[in-house]
Amino acid sequence: MSDNISFDLTEQLLTKRVRCDYGLLQQEIMKLRKQNILNELEVLRLTGLSVIFENQEIIAYRVVTAFKDRKIINIMVVSKTQSGKTGSMCATIKQYLEDTSNLIPIENIYIITGLSSCEWKEQTKERMPESIKSRVFHRCELPNTFVDEIKNKKNVLIIMDEIQVAAQKGQTIYKAFSNAGLLNKSKLYENDIKILEYTATPDGTIYDLMKWNDASTKILAVPGDTYISSYDLLQMRRVKQYKELCGYDKKTGEVNEEVFENIQEIKNDIDNYNNPLYHIIRTKNSQQQDLTIQNFKKIFNVDTYNFIRYDRESEIEDINKMLIIKPERHTFIFIKEMLRCAKTLKKKFIGILYDRYSKNPDDTTIIQGLVGRDTGYDNNGISICYTNINSIERYEKLWNSKFEDATIKWNSKTTKYTNGILSGKNTFNDPNDYDGFSVASDDSDEIKEPVIKKFKTQEEAKEYYNKELKEIMKGRGPNKIKPNNDGYYEATIRSNKKVYRCDEIKSERRQGLTENNYRFYPCYEVVNDKSTLQWWFIHY
Repeated sequence: MSDNISFDLTEQLLTKRVRCDYGLLQQEIMKLRKQNILNELEVLRLTGLSVIFENQEIIAYRVVTAFKDRKIINIMVVSKTQSGKTGSMCATIKQYLEDTSNLIPIENIYIITGLSSCEWKEQTKERMPESIKSRVFHRCELPNTFVDEIKNKKNVLIIMDEIQVAAQKGQTIYKAFSNAGLLNKSKLYENDIKILEYTATPDGTIYDLMKWNDASTKILAVPGDTYISSYDLLQMRRVKQYKELCGYDKKTGEVNEEVFENIQEIKNDIDNYNNPLYHIIRTKNSQQQDLTIQNFKKIFNVDTYNFIRYDRESEIEDINKMLIIKPERHTFIFIKEMLRCAKTLKKKFIGILYDRYSKNPDDTTIIQGLVGRDTGYDNNGISICYTNINSIERYEKLWNSKFEDATIKWNSKTTKYTNGILSGKNTFNDPNDYDGFSVASDDSDEIKEPVIKKFKTQEEAKEYYNKELKEIMKGRGPNKIKPNNDGYYEATIRSNKKVYRCDEIKSERRQGLTENNYRFYPCYEVVNDKSTLQWWFIHY
């Protein structure tokens, strides 16, 4: 057999990835190089630099099994913050290479991210086998180095981390894929390209990827038993609603007095700690960081507290080198544009984490922010995080629905919420931008189905309105409905006021409904059984 690569002509229909056929000499070289990587992974395990755990093995098995279906081009693994994505990547590489049905040149395995972060690159390389380190690329290396290397290669595995970053059409990942010839379904099949995406917050990329039909799939990575999530922290009452800490009014030139009450709340928490700790405060940019620090110094005595800045101009190269040392007194670390997604913190001596307040928070920024840095397997049990609680609750709902409940309003750069439905917006996963995909338009003449949310009590329904619809509807929400003399709740439809069955309400679900209003009805599964009462919230 020739050493030149050839292709199995029976697979030229391009309905699946075409398997590369290698000569005997090439196969022998690839097997030796494969063994080198497996040995390197074992060394990483023995030295403790990259230990693979059971749940990561399970994730890897699911990925490798999914890629056996040669129709699959792209797999998205959704893994909660700090739950071990890098370990899962190592486990996947290991299992993929150990599978004798997979033969791949080591130089065709890439790990990339849309993050512009040398810190991410060094942290990832540290945990990867030596043979792969030279193909770990972050954002600034994608347009040239990555594109030049991967262009025209066949039988490639691209592992992407933090895919929610730079994910929009026209941004770095999209441009790199376009220049590398990866925005073509037939070429992806012909060249046997396998893409594996990792993220905790998929945003719109997951909704666009699911339009690939049988060419893609998603996997939710279940964390290990001792994992602490942001929702776990909330349930432990260790998450509080964040507030304004700067409060500078440009018109008056003064600071809102409420800010000092908010900072006093932090002091009350710190006073409950038995030992000095580090307290991380994310500030606004430029002059507002200085003003925030001044505000803190009016509440906290500069003689008994330390104040440190951590930003791109500071002399701190790695914050963890500081955090592993027990502080002699309570120390504030004021951060600016640092400690976003992918950064792992040493948590043993962390007390308060306070994210930057925003009136209209980006849900992804919140989940990937300081509360995300406080999640994982090494939480110290005493930290308190101030952040946006609604974002945590929405994320938990999305996770529990396997990111399939499109009625949950999620605010991010790559999602849109139209007529009560969540969808992707201009992401590099949108098959409309790939040649060879047949994708139905979102615009349709069909009658749109309204969203029906069911609740046990009026109070639960009102809470849903306040969290999800108030900004859109611009109103106070439903008024409280009182029962009739027999103790039943009535609704009025088409001027007909009576006790309604649920199936009757469903048949009338569009009555009087527009894109700018809602309908709120009590109804009963069994009309003469009060225990079957439900409260239906209907909107587009």
